[in-house]
Amino acid sequence: MSVFPLYGQVTDIGRLQYDDANYNLLYDSTIASKNRIIQGERKSSYNAPHIYRYRLQAGEDIWTIIAKTSLNIDSIATLNRIDFIGMLHQDVDVYLPDTLGVFFQADTQEVGALAERFDMPEEAVLSVQDPLQAGKRLYFVPEKTLFFLERVYLTGVVFHAPLLGRQSSNYGLREDPFVNEKAFHGGVDIATKEGKLVHASRHGTVIYADEANGYGLLVVVAHDLGYHTLYAHLAEILVEYDQYVDTGHVLGKAGSTGRSTGPHLHFEIRRYREPLNPENIPFFLERINSGRTESAPDFIPPVGNQ
Repeated sequence: MSVFPLYGQVTDIGRLQYDDANYNLLYDSTIASKNRIIQGERKSSYNAPHIYRYRLQAGEDIWTIIAKTSLNIDSIATLNRIDFIGMLHQDVDVYLPDTLGVFFQADTQEVGALAERFDMPEEAVLSVQDPLQAGKRLYFVPEKTLFFLERVYLTGVVFHAPLLGRQSSNYGLREDPFVNEKAFHGGVDIATKEGKLVHASRHGTVIYADEANGYGLLVVVAHDLGYHTLYAHLAEILVEYDQYVDTGHVLGKAGSTGRSTGPHLHFEIRRYREPLNPENIPFFLERINSGRTESAPDFIPPVGNQ
């Protein structure tokens, strides 16, 4: 494994315009990198990418960055640890490498496994400083891409509305209605009528279908790549543990079991047990609110209040 220390140096870009000298440096380098990928060429050796920082302006998002820098979702998302592309919006600082490729947290990945996955020698995997966490390092695999399914999950398009209704509570800190104190809420609540059918947001395997403390009657579905979806406060469960379900399969009926103040669905998306914010999936909640449909298990809850 090659090690190229960056000493924490990050160069700021003020505007994604040709009158910004740093933007020009980034653009020239990323264009050359993109062309090598398109032409199937690789350099004999790579240096660690130089990292630039840019604060997104009004109306800008990840697609703006891609259009103006020739970077791809893979490079931007893995460097910035993006769960869903909607995390990049106005007033968010985004870090941009001047070479396309994929980044992995060094404390969660083994160099040998990365080298095998990308069919390259271990010394071709670079160790670079993490711009998001001082003193931490990342592994960088230059001019390689994520698997197609990994990229699709980042866009969030694989998740369909579990039912139609009205979003009544957001993800994150909120006032817990039972104790009147701020508490973390690990999903979104969708107000609906008692008995309304709840559908699987994505195909997968049911790994929990029973009552759970606070969640009431709960169904948990395991998906690809470590993702899970949770459906809580059901009035009735209509699937069984270890059952495979297709996208849209009826899991149960909405209710108010557990810690609940009225009929609603508490819906969560998690990856490797960590809660993700569904609000960062473009148009996901708009679809829900607009009326458009779509042995003992490894128990996952709880993360936050329901």
